[in-house]
Amino acid sequence: MREVKEMEVERLRQLMLLSSKQSNRVALVGGNHTAARFCTR
Repeated sequence: MREVKEMEVERLRQLMLLSSKQSNRVALVGGNHTAARFCTR
């Protein structure tokens, strides 16, 4: 049971890292998009 719990924690940690990376990428892309839109005006 202990090993399974450790595996679950590791999987959760990986998911958190992935989600944070994706959200950061989305935020960066969104910022660039808005900046480009303002520049074109």
